[in-house]
Amino acid sequence: MYSLRRFPKTHALNLTLPIKQDAETLAKLRNLEASFTEKVQPAIAAALKQSRIVHFARVVVIEDKYIQVITEYEGTHQEYTEFFRRALTPIFAAIFSLADTTGLDVNDPNAFFEFSKNHNARSLGTATDGSTDISGNPSGWLFSAYDGMTVADILAKLGK
Repeated sequence: MYSLRRFPKTHALNLTLPIKQDAETLAKLRNLEASFTEKVQPAIAAALKQSRIVHFARVVVIEDKYIQVITEYEGTHQEYTEFFRRALTPIFAAIFSLADTTGLDVNDPNAFFEFSKNHNARSLGTATDGSTDISGNPSGWLFSAYDGMTVADILAKLGK
């Protein structure tokens, strides 16, 4: 059994954006959906593998009303956000264009971080490992079957 104190905390990102409901935005959403498997998914997967800090990730659209980017990751919130802002700027620009992002410049690290922080939906419950959210408050609950193991530790055990 691993002590959680030995490992960095795993955090949840539940980025949730209401999708604008005009015809132009919904057409952009259809284009994103149509290109996701062939273009978007491989770009995200490559960045995630390179990061070696992300356990799981997915993009979810709920009834054309919300788009979510949901991940479980290690490290500081600011470093995580900045890595993906740099690695996936065009993809986040496409996702963010579906929502009201008045004043957001995805090329501005601070604006991107603040926007992500302000749109991160908190999980229910309270973290049992002392993890804090992007604002420094106790995180919502996030179950881990890996007893706090890092992505690097898991990959090493798998011989990768």
